[in-house]
Amino acid sequence: MAADFKSHILLRDEKGLFGIPFKRLLLGGVGGGMTYTVFNLAVPGWSIPVAVVTALLIVVLTGLHGGIPLWERLIYRLRGSLLLAAARHPRSPIGQLAEALELPVELVRLDGARVFAPPTPDLDIDLREWITFAHAQETDGLVFVDSPMKEAPHD
Repeated sequence: MAADFKSHILLRDEKGLFGIPFKRLLLGGVGGGMTYTVFNLAVPGWSIPVAVVTALLIVVLTGLHGGIPLWERLIYRLRGSLLLAAARHPRSPIGQLAEALELPVELVRLDGARVFAPPTPDLDIDLREWITFAHAQETDGLVFVDSPMKEAPHD
């Protein structure tokens, strides 16, 4: 069994307006429309401004940076700040909040002996039989074989 990897595959990113993808604009519009509907039943005078602000917030908070949307980065930042504060002051209200949310405060404290420990001796890894090729040919690809140094089946 062989798998050929192609390096010319590109990610297609369709743009909508001002460099914002259409999916984000559509999500913002639908979110603003739903907000308008709900607020129009409760407080009709505030429904349009709240819907516009909601739509803008959805478009901004779903913006990607490094593949992670802004809302998720903000949650990670809040969680990390809460963990750091709880690790520094475990009996403070923030420490008690972290304990109530069952956040693992021990993740903040790194133990160098555990982080930089050598691999356990029960792992049997032998890298002597790895084969590298100087020049890749069109027939070469990722080949899965039963055991190292055996010839791969050809199609």
